[in-house]
Amino acid sequence: MGRFRWMMLAVAGLFLLGGVAWVILVKFEWEKPTLTMLPEGEYLSQKITLQAEDRKSGLAELHLEALQQGKAISLIQEQFPPGVYQMEKTIALRPLPQGLKDGEVQIRLSAKDHSWNRGNPVVLERRYIIDTQPPRISILGGPHYANQGGAGFVVFQSSEEIPKNGIQVGDSFFPGYPAGKDRYQAYFAIQREVSPKTSISVAGEDRAGNRAQTPFPLFIRPKKFIHDRIQITENFLRNILPYFQAQNPNLKGEPIEMFLAINQRQRQIDHGEIQKICQKTTAQSLWSGPFMGLPNAKAMAAFGDERTYWYNGRQIDRQIHLGLDLASTNQSPVPAGNSGKVVFAGPLGIYGNTVILDHGFGLFSMYAHLSQIETEVNREVKKGEPLGRTGATGMAGGDHLHFSILIHGVFVNPIEWLDPHWIKDNVERKQIPG
Repeated sequence: MGRFRWMMLAVAGLFLLGGVAWVILVKFEWEKPTLTMLPEGEYLSQKITLQAEDRKSGLAELHLEALQQGKAISLIQEQFPPGVYQMEKTIALRPLPQGLKDGEVQIRLSAKDHSWNRGNPVVLERRYIIDTQPPRISILGGPHYANQGGAGFVVFQSSEEIPKNGIQVGDSFFPGYPAGKDRYQAYFAIQREVSPKTSISVAGEDRAGNRAQTPFPLFIRPKKFIHDRIQITENFLRNILPYFQAQNPNLKGEPIEMFLAINQRQRQIDHGEIQKICQKTTAQSLWSGPFMGLPNAKAMAAFGDERTYWYNGRQIDRQIHLGLDLASTNQSPVPAGNSGKVVFAGPLGIYGNTVILDHGFGLFSMYAHLSQIETEVNREVKKGEPLGRTGATGMAGGDHLHFSILIHGVFVNPIEWLDPHWIKDNVERKQIPG
């Protein structure tokens, strides 16, 4: 019995030692909470985001304060019951909390956990600059004009650096780029559907997140577009459908149903892909002078034509033509309209074999329906350098070149870019030396 008693005492002692060890290791843990404070940059923006975490004993308290010119200003002070292991909170700083003003400030975030050793303290400090003044933006040059369906170019000046800047045309935004000290430039599109009364402004945001918008006095010239009636024939369907069925084995149904699927859904998919391609652009100008078109060619269709499609005496569809159709002899060499970089070369839905060039600052040109492609992606080309040959791939009724100009993925009238007078008046004269 004495031996058994000693064994029980030993076991009890082990349990007691284990319990003491658990209390020491768990309840008296020494691991500090982890803290995160955003933003991490130089400027304190319009909000500050706090994150705190303690996976062991849990968060007990959190305090955020600002120290400026010898004064401490409490921004937040919270205490947490047991069981709170993480928290995230965003605090608005506009208007500025009472007692703070523009200038240097030190932000201190401190926290404690529920450890039985009176809590493990941790402090995170960061220095910022408070700037609540928006930039002052002024538009250079003028007067400014643009055609409905056309493009524009503007140079503007800011009182301070504005990393985010550009032109707001209705609901569309066209990014701008640095153009010398305190100056920026941007191409923008006036889409075919844009009303002459559309609100247009130059917008900029400084490094502190302050945003400014200056009304842009742009006169939009209304433009009339052609209405074109296209008759869909059985022969046309027999010619184009095999191309698309080879591209998409799931394309099935009656010939006219397949045509409508291509002319509507596939067209929408293609335009989405073109917008993706045009999201990345070189932050420098790669082109100069007027663009060149297809030599010895005749214009067969204009930009902005409203096309109604008819089949067996009834209207079945309506689309807008977003380029310039140029026809010459079959399989004519297609030159680069201007110097740039090849960002796409391959089949592109209704446009067939297509090449897209980036000319910098969001300006792109597109060459479609090619029978052959004679260039490759990432290749830098000069004005006039061959890109391929005209053809009838995609949704084409005959051999021709579909030529388009785009501003950040938005189609604009290519005729303007072929006109040396338009280039001189609307781009070159506005490029004010820094």
